[in-house]
Amino acid sequence: MRTFTCTCGNRIHFDNDTCLQCGRRLGFDPAQMTLRPLAPADALCRNYDEWRVCNWLVGGGEDRLCAACALTEVVPDPADGRRVKLWYEVEKAKRRLLYSLHSLRLPVEGRAERADGLAFRILADARLDTAQATAPVDDPVMTGHDQGIITINLMEAAPELREQMREAMDEPYRTVLGHFRHESGHYYWRRLVEGGAAHARFRERFGDERVSYADALDSHYTNGPPGDWQSCHVTPYAASHPLEDFAETWAHYLHMTDTLESAHDAGLGIGGRTFTSPLPPARACFDRTLDDWQDLATVMNSLNRSMGLPDPYPFSLAATTADKLRFVHDLVVASAAA
Repeated sequence: MRTFTCTCGNRIHFDNDTCLQCGRRLGFDPAQMTLRPLAPADALCRNYDEWRVCNWLVGGGEDRLCAACALTEVVPDPADGRRVKLWYEVEKAKRRLLYSLHSLRLPVEGRAERADGLAFRILADARLDTAQATAPVDDPVMTGHDQGIITINLMEAAPELREQMREAMDEPYRTVLGHFRHESGHYYWRRLVEGGAAHARFRERFGDERVSYADALDSHYTNGPPGDWQSCHVTPYAASHPLEDFAETWAHYLHMTDTLESAHDAGLGIGGRTFTSPLPPARACFDRTLDDWQDLATVMNSLNRSMGLPDPYPFSLAATTADKLRFVHDLVVASAAA
């Protein structure tokens, strides 16, 4: 994620709706992929005017929803102030996902464009009100993907509840943005892999996705990952099933490219070498991207430890995992060239 510049010369950030130096109102222009001061003819998304949960500009259309908000089919109760605050956090993460997808030149089409297009549902269950993230409830909302629809449980936007879940699941990393990136991996597996030229190569690297998904996850939650999972998977959960392996690898590819874009935009480097931008994606740049990422992740972790904070990237990438990341990279490059 890069930063932007206001007319006054101040640096502005993707989530800003006002320049803190000159006071100009700002909006993100998805057509130009830039954040800029509003022109007289510009209009902000209806969800900014009514709930302050968006900062994107809109084109024509009676509903006045921006390209990001138009993809959300179900939103939380706007009459509940707490839910609106959490809704903002979910939408903020979703917009970062969409920025990454567009930057990588991946197809982003809603249900109006195709029957299995991308859509989002932000739902809540009783755990949000009881503040007990791991308690059994009737009709629990499961974060997941189904036929293009990505569902996010609103409680994931509440830090204290998300932390309860992270500890219960024994995960080193759990964020709303991470959920979006993971679930988008399931969507793009259907779009870019299933039944296509890359399907056989997918099975060579990740395994046969036709093995029972339910049995695989039951085994994972009952027995845990295999002892050698780190030799060929990016996370323990990735070892549960080939489709989860792909989704986890896809999410880590997005972690890598988005963070490296931020580092490049800031002019950061190591050993006199500036980190290169991974955008736009090109087949020949993967090795440099991976090397840069390994170096940057090491520095980020060291900086956090200096502040007494957890590692932002508590993972290691084995050679087999790097090959899976290369597979994802090649998918993205091929899609961008199509």
